Amino acid sequence: MRAIIIDDESKQRELVQAIVEMYCPSVEIVAQADGVKNAQVAISKHKPDLLFLDVEMGDGTGFDLLKKVQKRDFQVIFITAHNIFALEAIKFSALDYLLKPVSPEDLALAVQKAEAMKDKESMQAQLSFLLSKIQGEPEKKGKIILKDADNIHIVEVNKIIRLEAQNNYTEFFFENGKTMLVSRPLKYYEQMLPGNIFFRNHRSHLFNLHFLARIDKRMGGFVVLKDDTELPLSMRKKDNLLLAIAQL
Repeated sequence: MRAIIIDDESKQRELVQAIVEMYCPSVEIVAQADGVKNAQVAISKHKPDLLFLDVEMGDGTGFDLLKKVQKRDFQVIFITAHNIFALEAIKFSALDYLLKPVSPEDLALAVQKAEAMKDKESMQAQLSFLLSKIQGEPEKKGKIILKDADNIHIVEVNKIIRLEAQNNYTEFFFENGKTMLVSRPLKYYEQMLPGNIFFRNHRSHLFNLHFLARIDKRMGGFVVLKDDTELPLSMRKKDNLLLAIAQL
């Protein structure tokens, strides 16, 4: 893969290049750029397969750069320090990111995922979705991208009834009765989905409070959803659930 490192900190660019050279032999760094303007020129010239893209730079953001590039037929691994809003948008778009300071293990894993992602149309859809969230387009609010083995799906958050852990996978259950198995752990989606709507009632279950029908205190306690699904409720979480319901 041909890659460009885009970051306004020279030490950060050197660190990423050193890690790539040591841990990612299949990746060739063809250029570096220290900002949006230079990066746009480098992308046009080198036509990379992958960008290591800083979120916040001196002359703009990584999102500003993506808006300026018409043909986004490359993959992106974002690099950021602490921008909470940016992280939320990136996660909802199912794109990969690295937190500074970048660790070799995390970078190598992100590159492996990028190499496994062959579908350029899917990547373009994810990047377009990301930019729509950054721009705050009304029709895109409250949506999330999920990827299964064959497709990427843009899903309305309020249509998700519940999530269930399946080892390192998560199974989604939707209002229309369909399900989807996604290759990320439940904890990942617990952190991503709005905590005022989704409640972790058990280590294997997370559900949408708007689909709660009742709390049954028999047999140690469980919750019943509007589709008649019964889920266990650990006793130590009962008070937290009542508080979450009161704040809806």
